[in-house]
Amino acid sequence: MVVAKTEFAMSHVAQQFFEHSIERTYQALVWGLPDPPDGTVTGYIGRSAQDRRASTLYDDPEKGKWSVTHYKTLEALHYVALVQCNLETGRTHQIRAHMRGIGHPLFNDALYGGDRALRGPQAGSHRQFVQNAFALLPRQALHAKSLGFKHPRTGQWLQFDSDLPPDFSAALTKWRGLMAHG
Repeated sequence: MVVAKTEFAMSHVAQQFFEHSIERTYQALVWGLPDPPDGTVTGYIGRSAQDRRASTLYDDPEKGKWSVTHYKTLEALHYVALVQCNLETGRTHQIRAHMRGIGHPLFNDALYGGDRALRGPQAGSHRQFVQNAFALLPRQALHAKSLGFKHPRTGQWLQFDSDLPPDFSAALTKWRGLMAHG
């Protein structure tokens, strides 16, 4: 989140958002392993016809606004992957809609279908493993990792980074443990 203290600062930061020169990096835990592991998702994002709370990726410009997300697989972990997403545009639920649109909804994202075991066995110890991982991370697995932009007055590049929160780290550690023992 960026908060401007003056009208001058607000207009300059808003202009950077408009020009898509603000750098926003997110990390997400998604179901499955993206193929290709690195790529770009584009399309028009608009409200879902099935659920007005959700956004959907469309090919038709009449149904939404243009959107671009670049993704890179950082780590493959059996049935999930840690991905980095860089946004060119900033649409509502963009990463969630884009990742679901390419068949890889965010881990434990109820609105976009990621709140059940989408990869691997659907019963037994795997099902319990997934339920335990959901308990560790009781929300969608998405984290705003970094934000970069030019200072409105000095023009100096400012970069802000944040560590994964404890719940996200705990779920990631659990999946890494499965890799080590699986």
